[in-house]
Amino acid sequence: MKRNPIFSETRWRLAAWYTLVMSSILGLSGLGVYTVVAHTYYETIDQGLQSVAKALHKSIEPAWQQPGHLQELAKELSLELCINPTNCLPKTTIIQKPIEEAGNQVNYYIRLLDSSEKIFASTGIQLDNLQITLSSQRWQIVTDSFGVRYRQITLPLYTQNQISGYLQVARSITDLDQHLAYLRLTLILGLPFSLIFVALSSWWLAERAMQPVYSSYQQMQQFTADAAHEFRTPLAAMYSTIEAAIKLQPEPKSNNGTLDVLKRQNHRLSQLVGDLLLLTRIDQKQITSEYQPCCLNDLISDLIEELAFLAVENQVNLSGEMQVTKKVYVQGNEEQLYRLISNLIINAIQATPSGGKVIIFLEDSELYALIKIQDTGIGIALEHQQRIFDRFYRVDRDRSRSSGGSGLGLAIALAIAQAHKGNIHVQSQSGLGSTFTIRLPL
Repeated sequence: MKRNPIFSETRWRLAAWYTLVMSSILGLSGLGVYTVVAHTYYETIDQGLQSVAKALHKSIEPAWQQPGHLQELAKELSLELCINPTNCLPKTTIIQKPIEEAGNQVNYYIRLLDSSEKIFASTGIQLDNLQITLSSQRWQIVTDSFGVRYRQITLPLYTQNQISGYLQVARSITDLDQHLAYLRLTLILGLPFSLIFVALSSWWLAERAMQPVYSSYQQMQQFTADAAHEFRTPLAAMYSTIEAAIKLQPEPKSNNGTLDVLKRQNHRLSQLVGDLLLLTRIDQKQITSEYQPCCLNDLISDLIEELAFLAVENQVNLSGEMQVTKKVYVQGNEEQLYRLISNLIINAIQATPSGGKVIIFLEDSELYALIKIQDTGIGIALEHQQRIFDRFYRVDRDRSRSSGGSGLGLAIALAIAQAHKGNIHVQSQSGLGSTFTIRLPL
């Protein structure tokens, strides 16, 4: 499977898509877990604060309406009345004892504000570290000068059905921030390791998933090779028999047309069998051991000379332009490179109307040799350009049949180019001709 570029690329794509999907799922799941945990923490803190605030509000509001009783309530709750704000320092907290018993270093504070939102009484942490917040908001998060955050609830105090003050109860959420920070760190550090595991698993799963398909492909490939190989012997015998019949017939004019048709079709079938065998050899990497240095200058010159008769027959001007100052060599199989370039030149000649031109350019870059076959033919529509290299695909089926084509010429050309670690690129527009560019590593 690794040696076949189609299955190798498909395996990479399957692994990449699987990794992308699983990464998205893991990312969304982690975000969901973090959101749920954070919401649960906040809900628990808010419920505790609300319970404490309601209990205090129930005790404070009656005393708030009677200032004489407020002094007694302040003593019971350890509230320090702030007649002078400079003397308003905390001494204890209302829930300090149960907090200490639980071993949890959580800071609380309680504040009473008058109608002008100035501190009237307080207990808990030092008041100069906290700003006075708007009493119009029930729930708030307050930050002191040291960066410590507090969750605060504000309840109004009424006197004769009018708001005359406010009760504020708050709890430090430093422990919550630490827990959430640890959770974020765990999710952030765990995600890359999870992605690595997912990527390796997806690569292995893609191979397992494609193994049955690849086995079927190998069986079909082997069947094609075996069938094509077995066809060669009877086709050769048929060709010899037809040749003998043409020579030995007593009246050559009587059956000459029929035998010529049989001869042409036999030749076409033999060529198709040879193409199938060639594609099988390329797919199985059986031609890579035959590579040697090949001169593209000489190869193109020989092809222009050999295909000149076909160009004259189609009334097409065939020429070459060597845009290089020295010999250009590539490592490859000369016979297959000859087949690669000749297939493209023959297609260009057949696609060019009378009076048109076909020009072969040879260029080189730092790492690659470029062979361009440019024609002034009928061109290729955009919707066909992505499929013209598929096996047995023909843009103009009627013209292909009349010219004896089987739809394997461009497929063979691409297979040979890829076997030589190169590729083929096409630029074309209907009615304006085509340019096929072969890129081969120097």
